[in-house]
Amino acid sequence: MGMSGLKLLKYVLFFFNLLFWFCGCCILGFGIYFLIHNNFRLLLSLTLGNVLVIVGSIIMVVAFLGCMGSIKENKCLLMSFFILLLIILLAEVTLAILLFVYEQKGCYAKVKLWFHSNFLHIGIITICVCVIQVLGMSFALTLNCQIDKTSQTLGL
Repeated sequence: MGMSGLKLLKYVLFFFNLLFWFCGCCILGFGIYFLIHNNFRLLLSLTLGNVLVIVGSIIMVVAFLGCMGSIKENKCLLMSFFILLLIILLAEVTLAILLFVYEQKGCYAKVKLWFHSNFLHIGIITICVCVIQVLGMSFALTLNCQIDKTSQTLGL
């Protein structure tokens, strides 16, 4: 890959991770808002605000690693970004398998009805998220390998 291709990959990875970081900030903000103003509970001690704070924080951390790893061309940050995305992807696949296996047990009737009525939309969103994660992982590994080649070529 030429130097222009490497720069393009670097800035594409930076831009999309910056966008995801801003989305994570918004999700975190909504979570804090719901913690302060609402008392909507999903399970016994799990509130919508708690879930949004956790998800927003995870998105912000992963996107920050992707941003800084790509713009600084830092191999450690890029590999951390890759590993966290891989862990999240494996957790999503495991959760999907568990939902299909234990479909009959422990679901509230409303949640089950909502899930079945929106099954197509949930499936499309899940596939899109997985594709974005795989692209992010492949971009991070490609950039990581190109950093090695560039530093060897320059004798660093």
